[in-house]
Order: sequence, then structure tokens, then C-alpha cells
Amino acid sequence: DPVLLPGKESYERWRTAMATIPKTTKKRVRAFVSDGFRGSKLIAREYGWIHQRCHFHLLMALIRRHGRRSYRIKGFGIREKLLGVVRLLLTTTDIAVLRTQKLKAQRLLSHPLCPPWIRKQTIEFLRTLDDFRAYLIHSELNLPTTTNSMESTGKIIRKATSTARTPKSVMLRATAFLRLRKSITCNGKSSTKLCQ
Repeated sequence: DPVLLPGKESYERWRTAMATIPKTTKKRVRAFVSDGFRGSKLIAREYGWIHQRCHFHLLMALIRRHGRRSYRIKGFGIREKLLGVVRLLLTTTDIAVLRTQKLKAQRLLSHPLCPPWIRKQTIEFLRTLDDFRAYLIHSELNLPTTTNSMESTGKIIRKATSTARTPKSVMLRATAFLRLRKSITCNGKSSTKLCQ
């Protein structure tokens, strides 16, 4: 059943939601795929789960302001190069390529024309790189690289509850919807094993 909590998403509210998962189910969980909300890594660590970060959320953050006139933005060339490096770092199974691309990213980040929001996002990405590459590091689990299945389920629930007027009626409709829709298909990212 869904958990309905007031306020914005936070570590504390996620802890409250996680506490509703039965212990027998928690024991079967191996990994936690998240969009990188504040405290997501801490939750994964507390439960002993592998943490896989969503590639889609990362790429969307890096390509914002990527409209038709993006070539006019200062540092456009640097941003495009960094985006290419990030995409390679997300997918390569070659350790030598991984090493050289990390160095290339560092060089591009130190360029004076590197846009500040790209610099901030990429520094955070490099700092937590293993979280984005958990699907390769733990290829036997066939982890998904996005939270898309849950995002689309959330969208369907929002539509199903859009005419509800009270928190109680939202909860009743969301619960009924999820009980009728007994499963969510979450396709893993089939990949070759990471080279050592």
C-alpha cells in the first residue's frame, strides 16, 4: 500500500516510508535505485543495499538549457564535450577508458568557460561515480539505470487521484489502484560485465 506523507520529499520521510516495508521483504532487497535525493545514499548504506543512481535525472540536469540556440551560450563547446565524457563514464566497461575519461573530465571542469551549473553537477557525478555504475559493478543483479518505472507509476497514480478532494480520499484511491495493479515491471540494464 502507498504511504502518504505531508510536505516535501526528505530523508526523514523516506525513512518513515521504508519502515512500512515488511522485514521479510526488506531481507530480499539487494539494491536501491534512486534519483539521488538528499539522504538516498545514507538510506542505502543503513539497510546494506547497493545504491544505483538514475542516469536519466543526471543527463537531464546536464542538458538543461540545451535548446536550439544553445550554441550561443557561453561555454557551449565545453558543455558538449563534458556531456560526451559523462555518457562514456556511465557506460564504459573498459577500466583504461574509465581512467582517461575521468582525467579528461577534470581538465574540462577546470576550463574557464565551463558553465557553473555543469561544473557543480559533474563534480558531484565524479564524486559518486560508483553509484551511477553500480549496474556494471554488480552486473549479476541486472539493475535498472533509471527510476522511470516508478516515475510512470507515480504519474498514473496522480492522474487516478486527481479528482480526489481530501488526503483520505487520495489515500483510498491510490491504495485501490495499487492493489489492482499488483506489479510494476522494472527492466534491468542488460550489459557486459565490467572489466577488471
